[in-house]
Amino acid sequence: MRKLAIGIVLVVAISMMFVQVSFAQKSQAAGSSVSRGAWSLGLPAPDKESVSGNEALVVESGKVVKVEKMAGVKDGLQMKFKTDLGKSYTVYMGPKWFIENQKLKFAAGDTVMVRGKKLGSSIIAAEISKGDWTMKLRNEEDGRPSWECCYPRAVKMQ
Repeated sequence: MRKLAIGIVLVVAISMMFVQVSFAQKSQAAGSSVSRGAWSLGLPAPDKESVSGNEALVVESGKVVKVEKMAGVKDGLQMKFKTDLGKSYTVYMGPKWFIENQKLKFAAGDTVMVRGKKLGSSIIAAEISKGDWTMKLRNEEDGRPSWECCYPRAVKMQ
């Protein structure tokens, strides 16, 4: 009985090593020609594939239509946003635990300024400003999460 248990443990351990190697090879092959950096972290799966990391930063002003859960991302929040010129975007914000625990809140009808990378009809937010305050979500240089809230908007403008 003991030999059988040891054999099962060895088979499982060896199988786990091959599974990890297989996943590592697939992930390297999928992203080997394109360096996305961290800009694709926390995005729904279909949008991850279209991020190159080299997109220009954009700044859009407009109104919040609604803030909702991000489809395909556990505990992620996104904002439906309409610019002053009438264009509609989905703004990928970040984790619910961070956004909902800040002094700066976003609700339908709020006037905001979104700074980030445009991706089709979406914007990956680096910063979202409302009134005199800014919430920083990602580092603009590389897209890495940078959960900072909240600082006076005038500080950024200088």
